[in-house]
Amino acid sequence: MMMEDLHVTDKPSDIGYYSGAVDSIFAVCQLFTVLQWGRLSDRIGRKPVLLFGLTGVALSTSLFGLSRSLIWAICARSLAGALSGNAAVVQSMISEITDETNQGQAFPLTGLAWSLGCIFGPMIGGNFVDPAKRFPTTIGTIPVFANNPYLLPCVVSASLTMCSITFGIFFLKETLPSKIAVNEKSAHRLSFGRENEKLPQKQVSIKYILASPIIKSVFKNYFLLSALGTSTDVVFILMAYTPVRLGGLSRTPEEIGYALAFSGMAGGIIQVLIFPVLQRKYKNIPLYRALMSLWPLIFALLPFINIIARMTLPAEALLDDDLRFPASPLVWMSIGVVLSVFRMASMSYSLNVILIKNAAPSQEALGSTFGLSQSVACIARAASPAFVSSIFAVSKKYQILGGNFVWLAMFGIGLLALWSTYQVVDGAEERERMKEERNMF
Repeated sequence: MMMEDLHVTDKPSDIGYYSGAVDSIFAVCQLFTVLQWGRLSDRIGRKPVLLFGLTGVALSTSLFGLSRSLIWAICARSLAGALSGNAAVVQSMISEITDETNQGQAFPLTGLAWSLGCIFGPMIGGNFVDPAKRFPTTIGTIPVFANNPYLLPCVVSASLTMCSITFGIFFLKETLPSKIAVNEKSAHRLSFGRENEKLPQKQVSIKYILASPIIKSVFKNYFLLSALGTSTDVVFILMAYTPVRLGGLSRTPEEIGYALAFSGMAGGIIQVLIFPVLQRKYKNIPLYRALMSLWPLIFALLPFINIIARMTLPAEALLDDDLRFPASPLVWMSIGVVLSVFRMASMSYSLNVILIKNAAPSQEALGSTFGLSQSVACIARAASPAFVSSIFAVSKKYQILGGNFVWLAMFGIGLLALWSTYQVVDGAEERERMKEERNMF
């Protein structure tokens, strides 16, 4: 892991502190900019903001690969967060080109994209890291890659991002209605102008959006959902890399990468094939509660993987943290089960986006609503890595509850998130109910 190679600490149990700090800084910086990127996209269009954000991703990823110190790594991740407003913009674009008849098929595509990233990202990282050792006669002979072991996977990732930018320049169409009207010089241009006069963009304030009780209920739950999702990503990697003796699995970066790739593949299939069927068959709120109930289960299952690893590894592996033995099939099966449940639970993200769209006070407030939702998520993503990494490190270092305190704490947060779903209201259903009540009178 990078934090270990940067020699930020000599204690393996403290690696989690620093990993959490680097993970958190992205969301901290994104918190202060994501809403402004969303508002900017309301003025100049979705496409330019999205392409600029992707450019920021490519630049910051390359800089991150050049990290030779903790400070450099933090600065690179800070830049990435500050330039990242893509999530709110993409959600706004999907909302503008879909309605209730096809949103169940469209929104999971963002989850599919994320899942593909989870497939190829770990594979790129695990297979291209430290080229001086992996490719000693080819790429590893190039000084810049030999001296910066994490640069090559970052360059590969940045190159893929540049391909996305090129594709977007030529094929991505603008979805902001007012920009479409201007670009096409259509007869509807004046009509859009008159609509905007009814509720100018500057009148869609933060206070106006947050005045909605439905928005508040969805945002509160989204905060907990984001915290759970981010924490699971972070704590699984920490657990997988940590020695078995300290409650981990003693897996190599390559093995962790392939495990996450499997998880991403399963997530993509679930998002595209299973979620649309469930979303059509069940109402949003009951389905949402069922999916959220899977999060506590994840943290209840994770410590059992370590128990299985202890039972199946040779005794010498428990005495020497540097020894790496192949994991038994039972361990890999257990990892597969937990990661599959994780991807099932992650369907709650797609459903939450639909609930946020339905909760928007008006069509004119849609972009700002998604910007606010991402701000809420940023707070959770900023705090969660440091929080869960610290609890993990403290639990293992001081053997609180046998090193299992981290799982108890996260299980409790999962239960809290499940409880909060009983305060969530579907805005679309609420509007239908109010309409029916008015018709009765």
